[in-house]
Amino acid sequence: MPGVESVGGINHLPLVGDMWGYSFLIEGRPKPRPGEAPGAVYRVAMPGYFETMHLPVLRGRRIAATDDSTAPGVVVINQAAAKKYWPGTDPIGQRISLEDGVWVTIVGISVNARQEEWAEDPQPEVYLSGLQDRGYLGSVGSHISYITLVLRTRGNPADLAPAIKQTVWSMDRNLPISEVITMDQAVADATAEPRFLALLLAVFASVALLLAAVGIYGVMSYAIARRTHEIGIRISLGATRADVLRMVLRQGMVQALMGSATGVGGALLLARLMSRMLYGVRPDDPLTFGTVSLVLGTAALLAICVPARRATRIEPIVALRQE
Repeated sequence: MPGVESVGGINHLPLVGDMWGYSFLIEGRPKPRPGEAPGAVYRVAMPGYFETMHLPVLRGRRIAATDDSTAPGVVVINQAAAKKYWPGTDPIGQRISLEDGVWVTIVGISVNARQEEWAEDPQPEVYLSGLQDRGYLGSVGSHISYITLVLRTRGNPADLAPAIKQTVWSMDRNLPISEVITMDQAVADATAEPRFLALLLAVFASVALLLAAVGIYGVMSYAIARRTHEIGIRISLGATRADVLRMVLRQGMVQALMGSATGVGGALLLARLMSRMLYGVRPDDPLTFGTVSLVLGTAALLAICVPARRATRIEPIVALRQE
C-alpha cells in the first residue's frame, strides 16, 4: 500500500498483549532438576517485525521469510536471555529444545524490549518464527490464536486504518479485525496509571510547597513582630536598612536551609522505597535533588523577602514608643 514502509506481525504486541513463558533445555548441558530449567517469555514473530518495530539485532540475523515450515527451526533471543543463560559466551549457533526434544538454532540476538510493564526490567525472551510449522511448535504453537499486524507508515498511521481493513477483507471477508491502534496510543494506555500517579504527586508536591512557603512567611512575620523593639534599637544605633534586610534574610535562610537539608536526607532514605516507581532516573539522582533543593530555596527566599522588607520600614521612634 502507498504510505506503508514495512510490515510485520507478532502474537502479542508490546505493552498491550499477554505474556506467557516456557522452560527450555540447552544443548550440551546437563538436564536440570525439576523447577530449575531455564525459562523465557515466548513471542511468535512474522518476518519484518524487527524492522517495523525498530528492534535492532545486535548479532546474527532476524527472522526471515525463508524460516518457514520447510526450514530448520530457528529462534532469536534478546540480550537479557543471552546475558542470563550464556554469560561470557556467544549463543549464536547454539541450540535449545522447546518442546518434545525438538532442537532449534539461535540465529540472532536482539535488543531488549519492554513488553508488559514500562518500568519493569526486560525479561529473557525467545522469538519464534510465525511461519514455522505449528506441529513443530507443539504446545507453544497451540496458544497462537491470533497475530497482530504491525505497520510502519509515512505520515499519520491512523489515516491508513480504513484502507488497511479493506485490504485485509479483500483477501478474506471473514478475517476478524478486533482493533486498530497506533503505538503512541498503546504506550499512552500502558503508561496511563503511572502518568496519573505522577500528576497526582506533582499536585500534592505543589500544595506542599505552597504550604511550606506560607508557613515560612508566617513564622518570619511573627518573628519580626516580636523583634520590632530590637530592630528599632539597632536602627537607632546606626544600623542601615540594608543591614536589617541582610540580617533578616540571613537568619531566615539559615533556618530554611537547615529544613531543606533535613528534608533531603529523609527523601534519600524514602526514595529507595519508591525505586520501583521510578523510570529513567536513579533514587539518588543528583540533578533531581539539586533542582528540588533550588526550587525550595527560591520559594523560601521569596517567602522571607516580604517580612524582611517590612522590617526595613520600621521606624525606631515608633518601635521604642510601643515598648
